[in-house]
Amino acid sequence: MSAAGKAPTILYADQEHSGLRLAIFIALFIGYLAGFVTVSLLLGAFASPDIADYSLFLSCVGGVPFALVIIWGLEKILKRVWHSGLSLTLDDRGLFVNDRRANSKTDESEAPAMVWSAHLNQINWYFRLKGYPRGGRERRVPSKWLGVATEVQQDDARLNVYALMPPEAAAVWTENHKLKFHYLNVAELYDSTMRAKIGPPSRPTIDNHLLQSRDGRYWLAERHRWEYGIELTPDDFATLMRYVTDAQQAEATLSNN
Repeated sequence: MSAAGKAPTILYADQEHSGLRLAIFIALFIGYLAGFVTVSLLLGAFASPDIADYSLFLSCVGGVPFALVIIWGLEKILKRVWHSGLSLTLDDRGLFVNDRRANSKTDESEAPAMVWSAHLNQINWYFRLKGYPRGGRERRVPSKWLGVATEVQQDDARLNVYALMPPEAAAVWTENHKLKFHYLNVAELYDSTMRAKIGPPSRPTIDNHLLQSRDGRYWLAERHRWEYGIELTPDDFATLMRYVTDAQQAEATLSNN
């Protein structure tokens, strides 16, 4: 396999974890105060008397872009060095799941969770991020975005992975008929009453008639995503898909020989 012949690749999952979001939230206030003080000092030192009369207003306004620049740069840095503790390692043997999070730490295994040389079952689907009360990471991206997801299974091992991205980026997957990304209208599961809309977002129950329908396996996979799905960046999602596709193509080649 071309992808699996490379050095091990590490995909860091759930990059916008709760610790990072808390740090960014605190940095927003610190950055704003720093911007307020900086603008106030500059106005006091260099502003004309006419402008100095508005120093308080200008300092309040000037602190906003200062804070935004601070958190933009800080977020870029933190995402590179402060990971959630959950990651996937891909090497020439297979796929490893590494979970070092405090609440679910597992011992590292020398054996892959899935091996490329054995058969992999995979289903792919996508959904729109609108028409229902969103929570968590889904709420922090534009409603026009799409979620693309895949579930890979080998024997008793199952991996459920997804990524959120703009429609034009998602089209690489949704319009690729070979990959068979199936559309799920998740909005139909949610209560559309006003009471439900003003309440805190929560996942609904997927009725048995959906789980037993023609699309049942996709709805079951979507429920798995809610329970333990791993979020990757769009680029890392593409990397994982490439490894899985290469493994499946290698298996097909061997079967035909």
